[in-house]
Amino acid sequence: MVHVVFSTSEKGSLRVALSGPGGAAAVAVIGGAGGPLGRLAAKREAARQKQQAAGALPMEGRPADVVCLPLALSVGDISEAEPGDKRKSVLAGLWAMDSAGNAEFAEKMLAEARRALDTLRRRAAEGEVVRLWQGPGADAACGVRFLAAWLRPLGFDKLAVERALLPEFEARPDGTAVRCDGWGEVEPWHWAALADPQPLPAPALNALAGEWALLRGENGPLRAVVNGRLLSVPEDFYDGFVLEALRAQPEVFREAQAIGKLLGSLRPGVSDGFAAKRIEALVRRGLLKKVEGPRPGRPAYDRVLQKNGI
Repeated sequence: MVHVVFSTSEKGSLRVALSGPGGAAAVAVIGGAGGPLGRLAAKREAARQKQQAAGALPMEGRPADVVCLPLALSVGDISEAEPGDKRKSVLAGLWAMDSAGNAEFAEKMLAEARRALDTLRRRAAEGEVVRLWQGPGADAACGVRFLAAWLRPLGFDKLAVERALLPEFEARPDGTAVRCDGWGEVEPWHWAALADPQPLPAPALNALAGEWALLRGENGPLRAVVNGRLLSVPEDFYDGFVLEALRAQPEVFREAQAIGKLLGSLRPGVSDGFAAKRIEALVRRGLLKKVEGPRPGRPAYDRVLQKNGI
């Protein structure tokens, strides 16, 4: 089986899920802060995660079976049949570091996607099951449709493809319900419990590929899931969420804090890089003024801004 995810956070979480209890514990230890208290906290967290992982349902596959298509296809030009220079340019624009770092990031993501496609072409043609892990966001919805179109030359009737949709809520034994915006937010030991993969037969794959062809033909600046449908939308589609987060800030504020509120509270399903691009559009319109640049080694959106009519 080949497991397909659409972000690097999903790749990391699923690989831990497929690595067994030891993998979850190792991640907890690595993430521990320095000093005796930090190490003690990390050991306690490792023990908790190991206990949780020990009771997890088994999953089919190995960490090496996970491939990732981190292409952010909900944003920008999608006219290319396979990811190339246009997609690289879009990815670079979503990374908010210096120009050299942006280019390096984009090249890395593009290379990973190309390796994933090569693996899929080979293993799907050999009859292996391809499982697509789809969350509610537009990037995953675009990724599934892109992949359906990309697999079409292999012959849908010859393929074994299934899709695991992320449930709207995870009901836990303690009576709480947890909502995740993507598979990357799911703790590794919960993947199997939440998975309910369903086959995607040839007619369904053909319909998904057809939807991607329509979206490519429109080639809008942005795609969003609206009432359960993936649609081309204007570039400023999410600006209402951005403005709400900005209005909650003081007159002078650090942009990173506003983006944190946007992603953490309003949860519109966009990346920090995309949010920064929309805030930059407001700066260009004169609704925000730059007061101070980012601190050394920090993202471009670490800067301090002042409201000017918001």
